[in-house]
Amino acid sequence: MGIEVVKKLISQKEFITMSLDLNLFFLRIMKEHSFFLEIGFSPRNKNMGEQAAMFRRGFEQLLSEATDLANGNVSANALSSHQVTTQYTLEAERLTNFYTGIPFNLGLTRREEMLQPAGLRMPSARTEEAVVRLDRRAYQLTAELATFKERLLQSVRSCKMFTVNYPLLIEHILREARHFMEMLVKLIHRESITRPEDLLSQEVFWNRQMAEHAKFIAGLLDPSEETLIEAASMFGREFDALTAEAENATKQTMDLAGVTADSRQGTERLRDFKASGTKGILECKIQSIIIPLLGDHVLREANHYLCIILISD
Repeated sequence: MGIEVVKKLISQKEFITMSLDLNLFFLRIMKEHSFFLEIGFSPRNKNMGEQAAMFRRGFEQLLSEATDLANGNVSANALSSHQVTTQYTLEAERLTNFYTGIPFNLGLTRREEMLQPAGLRMPSARTEEAVVRLDRRAYQLTAELATFKERLLQSVRSCKMFTVNYPLLIEHILREARHFMEMLVKLIHRESITRPEDLLSQEVFWNRQMAEHAKFIAGLLDPSEETLIEAASMFGREFDALTAEAENATKQTMDLAGVTADSRQGTERLRDFKASGTKGILECKIQSIIIPLLGDHVLREANHYLCIILISD
């Protein structure tokens, strides 16, 4: 007879705060994934671009609703980590709008910049119900976007469609959509998504994402930016090694604290590289085909990962 593992359920307040932390980060990420796909299609596949635009608008609406719910209910860690917005987000959206003509809700970004963290008061049952609905709607829209990404990836890999987005980038953002959905399912079942014992699987996931970020950056820089290309390539190799290190740690007894320390230190250095690169792109000091919002996007993901590591310490 096996031993049944009883999972400790989170409180109402924990559920609300964890849900809003997660949605503020990932709904913006999903909105931007939709945008990156939208601008990558040729005129032949205009209908695919229009579908991506519908997803972008859908996620923007959900993000607006999440922001309304989040004031006074989001964690201080989520805000101070700059995973929701960074000092570059607003300008990155302005410049990306200038380059593409696609509108961004700058007012929404300003509202997020003004968010206040949760206090001591207990949230109402009405707020809890609204967050439950938000989680379920976020899951449904993300599932639809994941299906869209899967179909696109299959078409690109079978040479039935062209897009300027790398096949690996499409796979990369599909992986993030599935990860978001997994986190939402846990929350809907009132399970914590910040347990220290789950950190190692998060490290494997995010180290892989960080490695691919570095490789995408190297591939999108102008060939004349040789120093930056080499630095990005170096980070790609480093995070490939960190991913392997975390994967090995899941299979055998190892110094888990040491593995996490390596991941944290590597991510802090990569975060600083991304921040410097984003600033350089916004100031027109770096030659590349990196759309400004992509620089800020990957910076926020590094900030999110560091927040996970610090919370789990």
